[in-house]
Amino acid sequence: MQTQMTGTTNQELIEKWVTQQLMNGKTNREMDGTLFVYGNEAHRLHHHPTGEIEIVPEQISNVVVFRKREEPVELNHCRACGMEYDTFKDAIECCSDVD
Repeated sequence: MQTQMTGTTNQELIEKWVTQQLMNGKTNREMDGTLFVYGNEAHRLHHHPTGEIEIVPEQISNVVVFRKREEPVELNHCRACGMEYDTFKDAIECCSDVD
């Protein structure tokens, strides 16, 4: 079995995450302000008074993420887009093409 990244863009990953959150019952207002980091690119969700949500790029030059030791590592989440799965296998295959 060979695994290759699909070349999924940060925009596609964010849209996929938003769709999953909507399916889980979250509202656009609840997701307002959510920050997404993809490499050295950042985007934030902005909730408009009309009820729509927009993905707005933010200007940043470098990104450093520190993880607290007590934070659990969630094994059944896709490391690329953050989608949650029932199994580790499903999570690692999420944003990959499997031949």
